[in-house]
Amino acid sequence: MFGLGLGLSSLMALLIPVLAKTSLGLFVTARILQGLFGGIVPPSIMVIWSKWAPFYERSLMGNVAFTGGYIGTGVAMLLSGVLAVSWGWESIFYFFGSVGCLWYICWLFVIKESPEVDPFITEAEKKYIMTSIGDSDKMISHPWKDIFTSPAVWAVVVANFTAMWGFYTLLTQLPMFLNDTLNFNLDTTGFMSAIPYIAMVGLLFVSGYLADWVQIKGYLRTGQVRRYWNCGAFITQMAFMLLTAFATDPVLSMVYITLAVGAGAFPWSGYVVNGLDLAPSHASIIIGLSNTFGTLSGILSPIIMGYIVTDKTREQWQIVFYITAGIYLLGSIFCWFFVRGRLQPWAKIDQEKLAAKNAKYDSDKTTSVQH
Repeated sequence: MFGLGLGLSSLMALLIPVLAKTSLGLFVTARILQGLFGGIVPPSIMVIWSKWAPFYERSLMGNVAFTGGYIGTGVAMLLSGVLAVSWGWESIFYFFGSVGCLWYICWLFVIKESPEVDPFITEAEKKYIMTSIGDSDKMISHPWKDIFTSPAVWAVVVANFTAMWGFYTLLTQLPMFLNDTLNFNLDTTGFMSAIPYIAMVGLLFVSGYLADWVQIKGYLRTGQVRRYWNCGAFITQMAFMLLTAFATDPVLSMVYITLAVGAGAFPWSGYVVNGLDLAPSHASIIIGLSNTFGTLSGILSPIIMGYIVTDKTREQWQIVFYITAGIYLLGSIFCWFFVRGRLQPWAKIDQEKLAAKNAKYDSDKTTSVQH
């Protein structure tokens, strides 16, 4: 489903330029479908990780995976201005849509659903993964009431909403901010907008490595890592949003924005993989729920900012940064009190069943070797 979601979303990108010139209704429909196909992706990632990610490698594995997303964001911002100026706005959709479709073809040939059916890994690697996470092929009955009433789950939801509000605000508004207040042209705006996301890529590796390392060494428990990585990042981002609001120097403004976006690497070792800590068998549901609210922030943020920034003055942009800083503060407070890192009671039964199946897997392997 992960590959299919991205593949279909890329196909929609190829169709959008033609549909936009044909009919407004068809264009809007294509964009809605593109969003729906993209919505499949985050829950599908959780399903993949639940089958492939050993316990003490979840943070780094998650961050490495999401690094691609931010590399893509940086490259897209860098190239979009050049493509639009050179070949028109349509070329942006044709280029990235083609890349996505080619990626999907490669995905079909290379990626396997689980370690059990992957011919490219060794038996030792397979056993290591299975020992860590168990056999997850069995159909799971989700405890919906427990999921929707769990404060720890809602901490994941709030963290996602908080992180995505800042992410979408800068993603959609940064080029306009650079143009309105710092007077960058289209080519320069694309390049400058890409810098914060390029910086974030490097910090994603650092964040993931540190999150796993402090747990392996016993310096912090899983819940502490998730809490500190979420809250520390949100407070840092809040501070740099406020500094950006008052900065008048273009260089300082870009430094503050880059640091704010870069700090956003740390929550990816917090809330993004937290669902696997709370309930591995139900992680796809948790991330699906949280991503719904994260996407909601992506809908609300541009709309609200559009009502605020009408005259493109610095004072109006300051309000944008105040609102974003306030959301970071509220999100950090909620996460501080409700983030958890342990398997939740309502998920323990499923994990006990998986452990029993894993023990049987080891026993069967031992028997086959003896024979």
